[in-house]
Amino acid sequence: MGRGSSVVARAKPRKVARPPFVRGLDDTRALLVAAARDVFLESGPANFSLREVARRVGVSAAAVYRHFDGKEALVFAACTQGFQVFASYLVRALVETTPLARLLATGDNYRAFALENQRDYRFIFMSPVDEVESDASSKLAASGKSALPQDTTFWFLVDRVKECIAAGVLAPGVPEHVAVQIWAHVHGIVSLRLSGRLTDLGDDEAFSAFYRSSVAGLLGGLAP
Repeated sequence: MGRGSSVVARAKPRKVARPPFVRGLDDTRALLVAAARDVFLESGPANFSLREVARRVGVSAAAVYRHFDGKEALVFAACTQGFQVFASYLVRALVETTPLARLLATGDNYRAFALENQRDYRFIFMSPVDEVESDASSKLAASGKSALPQDTTFWFLVDRVKECIAAGVLAPGVPEHVAVQIWAHVHGIVSLRLSGRLTDLGDDEAFSAFYRSSVAGLLGGLAP
């Protein structure tokens, strides 16, 4: 309907439905974290601005300091949040009943996270690590706080590799080294996809089929 449509002058205004409440996103701190991720991706580390983050959230620049010590702490919080989401995908693999099935599911959940959370993936895995993690993790470690998801997600993969080696599914080797091989493989594929380099594979369903086949082939090559 355009501007020329007749309108009843005194008609009651329609209520605009409010978006549903999303736990963890409807508070200022979480909004700042999400905005920081987006500003970082769009502007890069050299042009990252707390003022721009505050503007997008609708608060003053000074208000950012009520939640974070500064730019470094805010960016690190955004990185940690991204890894927390990533970890929530990985743990789904634990429902599988065999070591190989859990390892394959871990790889598939990596792909799902990348495609379904592309901004988080680009931010935590395609940004310079010293720009998104800096020395904040060492400060937290010194404070005696629990392990960060930045650390635990890699060791989740190492544990899957260890149990596959123990079960004879993968050839004997240094689990950490094998985990890096697998990580490099899956990261390379999804990064190429997100960068628009694998569009010839078709839609996401077709890409997922290619991805699973590629990961299965890699693990087959790592078998005894």
